[in-house]
Amino acid sequence: MPIHPPQQHQQRSAPAPGRSSGVRQAEAALVEHYPRLVRLAYVVLPPALGRHRRVLAAHGAVQRALPG
Repeated sequence: MPIHPPQQHQQRSAPAPGRSSGVRQAEAALVEHYPRLVRLAYVVLPPALGRHRRVLAAHGAVQRALPG
């Protein structure tokens, strides 16, 4: 699983047929706010993990929230 955020100006492929506009809006919001979500996840993780593991865990948590 990559730890890099999605590119901000990347063209997204057309959504799969049958996906509701609510799902598309939620996905767009997650991608748009990715850096802030990672920072929030980092802050709430336990400090005992250490900085490096917290950064990786924060990225992983946000990426798991992104649809497929």
